[in-house]
Amino acid sequence: MTGRDLPLETVPPLTIEGYTKTFARFMSQSNQYDIQASISRNFVLENNFDTEAVHMLSIGAGIGNFEAMLVREQGLKLEYIYAIEPNPAHVPLLETELKGLGAQYDIDTSFFSKEFEFNEKYGGPLFDVILLSHCLYPVEDPFEAVSHAVKFLKPHGKILIFHQGEAVNKELYTYLINRSDPKIFSPSLNCNGDHTLTAQKITSYIRDKHPELIVSVLDYHTYLNVDTFVRGEGESGIDDDTGFVSFLLRAEYQCLSKEARSDVFEIVKRNCDVVDGKYLLRMLTARIVLSLSS
Repeated sequence: MTGRDLPLETVPPLTIEGYTKTFARFMSQSNQYDIQASISRNFVLENNFDTEAVHMLSIGAGIGNFEAMLVREQGLKLEYIYAIEPNPAHVPLLETELKGLGAQYDIDTSFFSKEFEFNEKYGGPLFDVILLSHCLYPVEDPFEAVSHAVKFLKPHGKILIFHQGEAVNKELYTYLINRSDPKIFSPSLNCNGDHTLTAQKITSYIRDKHPELIVSVLDYHTYLNVDTFVRGEGESGIDDDTGFVSFLLRAEYQCLSKEARSDVFEIVKRNCDVVDGKYLLRMLTARIVLSLSS
């Protein structure tokens, strides 16, 4: 079923509250942060970030769980972190997490863009690590945002980016865009950004516009446990079983037409591996490390 000749879907994008709720469900079923943390271990060791005090800028820090994992499990010697997080639902949780790290911190609730500047009290801060973990989707101009972040990097510092590749989350999001009334659902109306943006587009831009940067890319897979959803053929009717799909679509799965839910179910199932008898959704991700060449 293609849905090509069916009426347009009229489900709106997730609200900030809906995004927060479905994000929590997504993370409870995903090994994304565990894999990111494991990959980051070498990043920490190779750059001596476990022995030398680190000043970090975290853009789109969320609730701070990845930053905390870098410190507590990967040995990052964090002395100071400037965390940018505009989602008001995440800020209290972020502050609680940062308080427990034993480092100085500041939280900024503004959006990061090419116009972003630090408060005068910080002067001209330069950072050893600039972290952008799955945060570029909602940025108005993500390419310019990366260029702007470079300005705050120390000469021997590193920018660490995690971002989706050409994977099922892009396929699901693109499917819904193509099936939706653009006055109701489109990237411009989605407060959580354009999820057609991939790591390949980001690295192509960086290599073209920033020849002074050394670019290192590692592609890898993470998995999302979708066993209950697939075995229930997508029709369980329980929010907990479909929340991850809503997160990937950036719209409430349960509000889609029956035909669209059927198409989405088939996309999810087609992109699964069966591991130990469970359906796990493959999700391609990339780790990008940027450093100045001199």
